[in-house]
Amino acid sequence: MGLVVGREDALRPAGPRAETVCRCIIPGCPVPASQCEVHHVTEHSRGGPTHTDNGVLLCWHHHHRLDTSGWEIQMRHGRPYVKAPEWVDRRRIYRPVRNHARDKPLRARST
Repeated sequence: MGLVVGREDALRPAGPRAETVCRCIIPGCPVPASQCEVHHVTEHSRGGPTHTDNGVLLCWHHHHRLDTSGWEIQMRHGRPYVKAPEWVDRRRIYRPVRNHARDKPLRARST
């Protein structure tokens, strides 16, 4: 279970950032967590909790353009999955976000 944070603490740097990935979750975006904003996957205004199971880190650019960029985010059991726009991924598949601080590096597939 993640950390429950009250609405007044929704953008507080400690707490939610401590349990999320170490950078913007959009693949290829290098912006570090210290320069990111917490995004509620299910908006607070639509009943989404201010809880780490509903929050991800996005850089300012991706956070403020999420609705028009083609990127989509889902939470599955507290883990974020990202679906890229068609120009990035023709198959438009939700893929789990890798936490580079926690997950082991991916090995190259042998051909």
